[in-house]
Formats: sequence, structure tokens, C-alpha cells
Amino acid sequence: MSTIEQTQQGTLDFVSQRIGPWTENATALTLTTEDTTSLSALLSDAQTKFDEAKEAWNEYRAKVDAPDEAIAALYSFASLLVQQIRVAAKKSGTNELYQLALIDPPKPATPRSEAPIPTNLATDTTTSGQIVLTFKGSKAGGVVFEVQRQLVSIGELPGAWEPLGTIGNKEFVDENVPSGLAQINYRVRSVLTTGIVSQWSFPAPFYFGSGNQTTQTQSVTQEARGGSDEGDGLTIEDAQALKDAQSAHGSAQAG
Repeated sequence: MSTIEQTQQGTLDFVSQRIGPWTENATALTLTTEDTTSLSALLSDAQTKFDEAKEAWNEYRAKVDAPDEAIAALYSFASLLVQQIRVAAKKSGTNELYQLALIDPPKPATPRSEAPIPTNLATDTTTSGQIVLTFKGSKAGGVVFEVQRQLVSIGELPGAWEPLGTIGNKEFVDENVPSGLAQINYRVRSVLTTGIVSQWSFPAPFYFGSGNQTTQTQSVTQEARGGSDEGDGLTIEDAQALKDAQSAHGSAQAG
């Protein structure tokens, strides 16, 4: 470790603190008058140049920072005036003020051409026997969701899809669950404020008793054979195609 800190300020501090004692005790420290005189002259020169450089640096920084501060003030005030002009132009109902101010008018909103398909449907039950359906979907722009269910009685084919209502959040509680069921399937679709609707989501089942994958496969197969909902019966091939389409399309838009 060096005795003298090898920085500009460190070297100046070291010599400044010792020039007096070294001069007073030169003989004992084996220093000559010439040594201490030279050291004092070097210290004075170094301190002067250090102070001049520091002052020059401060002046330089002030000049460099000045344009930033001035331009920031200019930007803030110009932005305020732009807002003022936009308000006046909006009130006028024409683009004339935008043209006079050389400001681009706002672009008209582009209506959405398709609705995102809800995804990640899941079912659960409450202690009172209600079924809770949750899902993911985009609510941007006032989107609402239509919910339907399909009842599968024990030993019977799946029934028709029946509407349960339209909701604004991404959770639905089915409070009227009939008895004697083997399974209930739920599906959801998005509805935009423009009336555009998405495809139906892939169905989410809820099993009663000891339901398993075999029951689910039989249910889908039975619907393909006999279940109907005004022509939109779901075959195994249709279900797989819809699931694949949702994985590539619906998941990217849900959130």
C-alpha cells in the first residue's frame, strides 16, 4: 500500500498536512532546506493548477448543462401550448386549427375487427354446491362475456347449450345447479361494444362423483353423435381444431 494516496486530491492533502512539520524538523528528518523549499514550491504550483482546473471544469459543466435546462423548459412550455391548441381544435370540430398550428390531428380510432377468445377456463365448487367458472380474457374497451352451459345427465347424452347470461368480469358463479348430473360443460365468448363476438372457448367440464377422462371422452363423442345447438355440435375433430386455434390465437390476446 502506497504511503501517499495516488490521486490528485490525496497527494495535495498529504503534502499540505506535512509541509510545516517537515520544514520545522528538517534536520531531524534528514531533509535539507533545499528539499523543503522545493517541496513547498511544487505544492504551491500543484495547488494553483488544481484549483484552476476545478474552476474551469465547473464552468464547463455549467455551459454543458445550460442547454439541457433551457431546452427542457422550452419543451414543457411548448407542450402546454400544444395541449391548449388541441383543446381549441377539438371544440371547433374541424381540422382548421391543426393546419394553422402545423400540428397533426389525432388519428381516428380504428374499430377492432375481431374479438379475442377467452382461454384458461377452470371450474371449482363452493361448500354450498355452487360451481365457480373462471377464465382469462381481454376486457379492453368495455368487452363483456357470454356464458353458456351444457348439462349431461347420468346415463344420458349431452344436452343443448343454454345461455347463463352476460358478465363484465372473468368469473361466473352458477347458483342453480340441477341434481342428477354426471357432468356440466361451460363455455365463454367475448362480445365487443361494436357487437363483434369471438368464437366460443374450448369447453371446461365439471364432473360430479368420480368423473374421469373416460367420461369426458364419452361426453364429447356422444355430442358428436347426437348433441346439437342449432347446428354447432362439437365433434372430436372440431374440439381439437378449436383448441389448436385458441392456443395460437386466443392466448396471445388474453390477459
